[in-house]
Amino acid sequence: MTNGTVLPDASNIHIKKTRLSESGTFSLTLPVEASSPHWFDPDVGIFELPIEIYLGFLPPGQDEGTQPYSLLFGGVVDHAHYTPAGNKVVVSGRDRSARLIERELSGKSFLNFTASDAISQLATEAGLTPDVDATSGLVGQFYQYEHKAHGLRGMHRFQTAWDFCVGMQRRYGYDLWVDGNTLYFKAPDKNSEILYLNWKQANSETKYPVSSVWNLGLSRRIAYSDGTAVTVSAWDARQRISHSATYPSDISAAGLGYAYTAAVGTTLDECAALARQKYNETMAHARTLSMNVHPSLSISPRQRVTIQGTGTSFDGVPYTVDEVILSMNGPRIAQNITLRNRSNLKDAS
Repeated sequence: MTNGTVLPDASNIHIKKTRLSESGTFSLTLPVEASSPHWFDPDVGIFELPIEIYLGFLPPGQDEGTQPYSLLFGGVVDHAHYTPAGNKVVVSGRDRSARLIERELSGKSFLNFTASDAISQLATEAGLTPDVDATSGLVGQFYQYEHKAHGLRGMHRFQTAWDFCVGMQRRYGYDLWVDGNTLYFKAPDKNSEILYLNWKQANSETKYPVSSVWNLGLSRRIAYSDGTAVTVSAWDARQRISHSATYPSDISAAGLGYAYTAAVGTTLDECAALARQKYNETMAHARTLSMNVHPSLSISPRQRVTIQGTGTSFDGVPYTVDEVILSMNGPRIAQNITLRNRSNLKDAS
């Protein structure tokens, strides 16, 4: 659907949703019919072409139109490729984080702003509704320290509004995403309901799946162990000293060590919080699960999932959905998800 106009049924659908600070994306093929001619070729002066993608499943014996459709994706068209001879158009695009990606900051300082205040302002300026959890600390202090010597415009580390939002997401460990016309910047919900999935070995004769999970893959980085540590350092321009913090601070076993440099003006407490956050981000990649699940299963990024039945140490752990990919080509439809452990690590608050 676009601007209230129902479009013909699509084919070759590919939709990707992620929690990894990226836009959700889509691509699909549509026939061009008389009821919606050249909708993909808007008048000059129209800079955004909205689109909504709906999906529904019919139980056996039910007629089409008797079951409701659910909104699967809402965003904007970035590119359209029309072939008149084939009378079809291939369109692709992103969710409305595209508005922030295309919006240059042009020297904004956010002086005396918290991260949540700055993100709320950027969302409003881009025509999005902010749903933002509060943060502490003033993100514009760095520019206040350095402005006297260097000038603000040349010191800006973020080129676009989305760059800034992602920078704050990584600094505070919040979840950042756009759904419809709303920008979310939220602390992870560690108490959300867990979806339990059971894996069973396929029948040795038919090889058909016998559970809602198949094509299961379990990956583990052996080097990511209890001996891993992260160090974050920063230069304090006001006090003219260097701050440094390591997490875990009581590390004893020899293991991998990672070092990061934070922005000028980052305090010692902020370095310690960043070290915890970077540690948790790193250790989340120690275990990765990928699998196909039934396409009628409603599942989305940031949802918590536990797998059972593999007989390994992967069982019984609350994972977080990092990515969901739905693809449909003709009568074949598949939904693939990627899980990582982001809810059972050390406290990053």
